[in-house]
Amino acid sequence: MRGKLLQNAQDFGMALVQSYAIEEAMNIENLETSVQIASQYVDEIVTDGGDPAQVQEWLAGYFRKLADTIGEGLIDIYAVVDGSIVAANPWEGDADFDFRQSDWYTEAIRADGELVCGEVYTDAITGEKIFTISVALEGEGNVLAMDVCIQDPRMHNTLHTLPENFSYYLCDRSGGVLYVSTNWNKTAEQLQRYVDYMLAGIEDGSLIGYDSFFNDPSGVPRSLYYHRMENGWTVIITTPVSDILMGDANALIVGVGITALGLFLLLAFFTVQDFLHSRSMRIANRTAQLLGDSFYAIYWVDLKNETYEAFKLPESIKDVLPPRGDYSLLMETTSEVVRPSTFQAVETSFSIENMRQRVHQGIADYGGDFQRQFGGEYRWVNIRSIYNEKLAPDEVILCFRDVDDEKKRGQQHTAVLQAALDAARKSAKDRSEFFSRMSHDMRTPLNAILGCCNLAQRSLGENDADQTRDYLGKISFAGNQLLDLVNDILELSRMEAGKGSLDQKPMDLHRLLTDTADLFRDQLREAGKTFEVSIQFEENEVLGDEKKIGQVLNNLLSNAAKYTDPGDTVRLEARQFRFRSNSKYQLVVEDTGIGMSEEFQKHLFDPYSRETAFSAHPVLGSGLGMSIVKILVQQMSGEISVESKLGEGTRFTVTLPFTPVGGAAAEETRENAAFCWQGRCVLVAEDNEINREIAVALLEQMGARVITADNGAHAVQAFLAQPEDSIDAILMDMQMPEMDGCEAARAIRGLPRADAADVPIIAVTANVFSEDIDRTTRAGMNGHIPKPVDAATLDRVMQQLISARERRKKPARISKDKTGKEMET
Repeated sequence: MRGKLLQNAQDFGMALVQSYAIEEAMNIENLETSVQIASQYVDEIVTDGGDPAQVQEWLAGYFRKLADTIGEGLIDIYAVVDGSIVAANPWEGDADFDFRQSDWYTEAIRADGELVCGEVYTDAITGEKIFTISVALEGEGNVLAMDVCIQDPRMHNTLHTLPENFSYYLCDRSGGVLYVSTNWNKTAEQLQRYVDYMLAGIEDGSLIGYDSFFNDPSGVPRSLYYHRMENGWTVIITTPVSDILMGDANALIVGVGITALGLFLLLAFFTVQDFLHSRSMRIANRTAQLLGDSFYAIYWVDLKNETYEAFKLPESIKDVLPPRGDYSLLMETTSEVVRPSTFQAVETSFSIENMRQRVHQGIADYGGDFQRQFGGEYRWVNIRSIYNEKLAPDEVILCFRDVDDEKKRGQQHTAVLQAALDAARKSAKDRSEFFSRMSHDMRTPLNAILGCCNLAQRSLGENDADQTRDYLGKISFAGNQLLDLVNDILELSRMEAGKGSLDQKPMDLHRLLTDTADLFRDQLREAGKTFEVSIQFEENEVLGDEKKIGQVLNNLLSNAAKYTDPGDTVRLEARQFRFRSNSKYQLVVEDTGIGMSEEFQKHLFDPYSRETAFSAHPVLGSGLGMSIVKILVQQMSGEISVESKLGEGTRFTVTLPFTPVGGAAAEETRENAAFCWQGRCVLVAEDNEINREIAVALLEQMGARVITADNGAHAVQAFLAQPEDSIDAILMDMQMPEMDGCEAARAIRGLPRADAADVPIIAVTANVFSEDIDRTTRAGMNGHIPKPVDAATLDRVMQQLISARERRKKPARISKDKTGKEMET
């Protein structure tokens, strides 16, 4: 009988320790969910152009909300954004902290978007044991992390239900003590040795038998129950053996039994039998009371006789359900606190017949969740049927536990995941619709290009020069449309990947606006539209990103040209506003075209958005232009607004903060204006014969002499074959056989001759992202021209680089005569 009691106690003890381990895992999972949610918001802030200060402000607010829920001091949340630590509670010295060497950072980067829950370590500042939950963000090198203090009692908020005289231990995967709840006042070293002893007994099996026990630091014999969590941690609970066997009463009772057996042989047999039976019931009830605090109801169910016996009854039904009786009475009472639709499933799953069938199949643990009424509210509960053939082949235990808080946390987590899934599905749907439109929009100019090529070849055979010229103009127009579509797609992809950094340099804003406007002047005039330009600046030279400003203005003027009809007016206005030492520049693009509906204006800046509009001319577009414009304006710390009415026109207003920088840009412009191509020599390295022919023709039209090479190795040889300072610049294709552009550039820079170190080398490639430009810069190249090559861009970039090289050689300024001979002036 003693052995059976200990076996029953072990079953309950193992179930209890498992429930506490599940609570520990749920607490960690809830914090992981908080980190996942925070990462999505931080990604959104960064993607929308937010700076670290905005990220810090949001993290501080999020931290306060978490602290209100779980308490102060339990967690600390922070992020790495653009190479710097941004913390909800800034640390002293965090600017000097090398986070790249930290495990939480390197593991998150390697996990590539998956959550990482790191090992426990001792905090260098507080001396407390903590672990870090981290996840890589979308921006390259960005990471969000949360430190969690594992020794804080609030991380183990269910231990207040631990029965009296029980002890609780939580250990990491290496056996280190993380948290302890005992009645002893022992040092950390003493507790660690005690835990090491218990773990060793678990490993070799000496302490995990139902009849195994050991002495605690106070010399009291104890039984041990344990559970290994999925993360490798171990939860251990110990209880005094005397609490299970009622202390010294066992010896007294056995003595009385032996005496009675000797004096009253037959009578004593029946007396002791009855006494032990009643005593076993008392002990079993005490065991259930000790080990069943996690359950609000526990019943023994006799499958053979179809009866139940309550070891623990809920307070709410004590008056209506007797401690023992027919199992049908238990089910009838349960039906009064469970919704009819739910009770039908409970009654079927836990009928005597189905429980017998599971016992026959050897299913030891079975259960699920349902809602039960407590007072005036329904709460989630978990029901388990537990069976052990060795202990009681015809009996099962029914246990009921309140899991409402866990269930709601799980539902909240599921809701977050569902929202993320819905967002992903919507994004996939938007992209699918976008690519469907792109398939049509790309085929349209491709069809025009191929069709006009055939027609142009036919007109050449008929010697019709005017018709051929018309077809070539249409090919050029369709090719530019196709290039715009591709550029928009690549630009948005680059921005979504977080690779849109600013490149601020001194520039002439007035000249940039004038040059950009000139690109549209002839196009609008030929279309029968009026184009007005008004620029009023006090200071023309500013510090800014010329490429991005040009992109913004190009998109706005391009839209104005697309969505206007003959007779309409397009107007560009630009003005400067000064406030103390700061200046803001306002760019306004206004047209009297077809306008936009109020409904579409709400989605104007969403990616892939296009309004169905009717006009005299069909319009192609990716639906990405305005999304790109908004991102660019936000990156430059500016603002953009729109006013529009259908049939009346549209007005875009862009306001950008710029710092005036004197006349450096104007000086460079004047020097470039005096540039002469006569006598210049350019080396062109290009493996594609057609591209090489185009580059040679463009340069010769400018007046330059051209040397060609069909791969990187030949380019190095061609440079070596020319006298020093005879080559003014090198155009280098990036992808070539034998030696690519970067390898060839490095080889030229390493040559033992004076001009190898400073001859301008310009990369010519279809790879136009900032990381590609960075790779060419590291290889020693000075500039970057995207394919397809634009003659004006080629002329401007080469003039700037060649002029800059010559300025560096002052005062002995070098020029060349028409024969290519150097003259010193």
